[in-house]
Amino acid sequence: MPVLLNVNENPYPPSAEVVATIAADVATAASGLNRYPDRDFPALRSDLADFLAKESGVRLAVEQIWAANGSNEVMLHVLQAFGGPGRTALSFAPTYSMYPEYARDTATRWVQGRREDDFTLDPAAAAATVRAEQPSVVLLASPNNPTGTALRPETVAAVCEAALDVEVPTTSGHAPAVVVVDEAYGEFRRAGTPRPSSSSTDTRTSR
Repeated sequence: MPVLLNVNENPYPPSAEVVATIAADVATAASGLNRYPDRDFPALRSDLADFLAKESGVRLAVEQIWAANGSNEVMLHVLQAFGGPGRTALSFAPTYSMYPEYARDTATRWVQGRREDDFTLDPAAAAATVRAEQPSVVLLASPNNPTGTALRPETVAAVCEAALDVEVPTTSGHAPAVVVVDEAYGEFRRAGTPRPSSSSTDTRTSR
């Protein structure tokens, strides 16, 4: 197939110049294969910060960014950190089929809210689901896989407000829910569609 959007592939192969640059960098790196690489990836994280600033208009510090082997590992890290036995992960079906697998792998209870008939999320209904289920993690995909539906910033804001009302037990008391805006397919959003994460930065919860 010439186009494989479901795996987020670029249908165009890298140019000869890019291939040559990669080959040169690999040759340079090979001379140090007897040592472990820098596990903090500061150069990569700095480049990612520059990319995100250009793409979304939001400047993050290198300390606010971490890299992993694809979005699958990122999501597994999130649930390893904030999920687990006695905790709940929530999303809205239909959505990315791997979310419940990450929950299972981390012994996290999995709950699905429902989307509207056009696959959008009603802000009030989504917020009500968060308050009712009291999840420790809320997963929101935009554009959503498999429907291609983009989130409206006001929907993310409503979910984040509801997340502040969640009381997740911790060793030091309680904490709000973590809201994850999964933009693994962000490059495929329609022209003129804002990134919901950059539009809702001041309302997202974190711990």
